[in-house]
Amino acid sequence: MTAKRHDITAADEDEESEEYDHEVDHPPDADVSPTVTVATALAAVLEESPMELSPPIESVVDTDALCEHVEESADLGDRLTFEYRECTVYVHADGRIGIEIEELPDPSRSVPDKIRRLVEDRYIPGTGTEQDQRRQSILASYRYLRDRGSARRSDFIQAIYPRYPGAYDIPHGGWWETVVKPGLGACPDVAKGNSMWYYVGN
Repeated sequence: MTAKRHDITAADEDEESEEYDHEVDHPPDADVSPTVTVATALAAVLEESPMELSPPIESVVDTDALCEHVEESADLGDRLTFEYRECTVYVHADGRIGIEIEELPDPSRSVPDKIRRLVEDRYIPGTGTEQDQRRQSILASYRYLRDRGSARRSDFIQAIYPRYPGAYDIPHGGWWETVVKPGLGACPDVAKGNSMWYYVGN
């Protein structure tokens, strides 16, 4: 896959208070580089493994400039931006990293046909649009678990619910108890422990 390498550009200071779709912090005493923190944040948004992001971060942006901006910049009010797939990434000099998502990834992407058919055939409460959104919640949760190997309920709520709420105002109750929990439980390659969910497929 050929990727266009983007120059990092400075953003206006009056946009400093902007809220992002996804946000993380890179602390000064972090054990990893700002590039790794950015890659991990993008992987969470795109529901992929950081090691399997395609194209690689370094083929899209000048990672030396990115690291220098966070680790050496004297102006903590400054931020840099670059585009990565359907995301715009904002890297602040104080270590704040924000991601704006142009379009949510299709949760059915790379899900086995048997799992997709199982979810499509499953009874889901709600109207037609709500049912479609709630099936996306199950598929996104399945992909998240498959990529991580194991997860707690709180992990699904933190990582999946904000992007795939399924027309529920809160994650507890309907979203988890009525949709995601039983949906995951119906998947043959998912196992439930006392407090953990496990992916047990190949």
